[in-house]
Amino acid sequence: MADDHVQVTAVLVPHGPVFPSFAFRFDTDHGSITFSGDTTRSNNLIRLARGTDILVHEAIGLEGSNLPPDDLKHMLQSHVNVTDVGTIAECANVSTLVLSHITDLGHEQIDVERWTKLAATGFHGTTIIGTDLQRLTLA
Repeated sequence: MADDHVQVTAVLVPHGPVFPSFAFRFDTDHGSITFSGDTTRSNNLIRLARGTDILVHEAIGLEGSNLPPDDLKHMLQSHVNVTDVGTIAECANVSTLVLSHITDLGHEQIDVERWTKLAATGFHGTTIIGTDLQRLTLA
C-alpha cells in the first residue's frame, strides 16, 4: 500500500502453528520503521527490515524458565530469544533495535539493564527496551 505519505510493505513470517503472521515496514520521507510481529527468526523479516531506521522486534527470555519440553518447543517456533534479536538487527543493518511484546519466562519482571545487554549481543546499533506509550522520533 502506498499513498502520498507512506509506503507499507508486508511479508509472511513464521509463528509456529499460527498462519498467516506478518511483519510490516513503513517507509516515509522522515525514515522507516519495521515491526516484526510475532515470529521466530525469519529471512523474510531480515530482507524486509534491511536498512530500516528502527526495527521493533518481539522477544522472549528463556533463562531460568522451567517450561516443559513441548511448551519450550512451541515458544521457540513462535518467538525469538532475547539473546538472538541483536544478530537479526545486525543482519538487517538497522540503526535502532526496539524490543516490544516481551516476556521473560524465567523471571517475574523484565530487568531492563540485563535485557538491553542481552538484546545488544552481536548488534552495533542502539538497543532500546520498549515501554508502554513510549515515543520514538524518526530523524
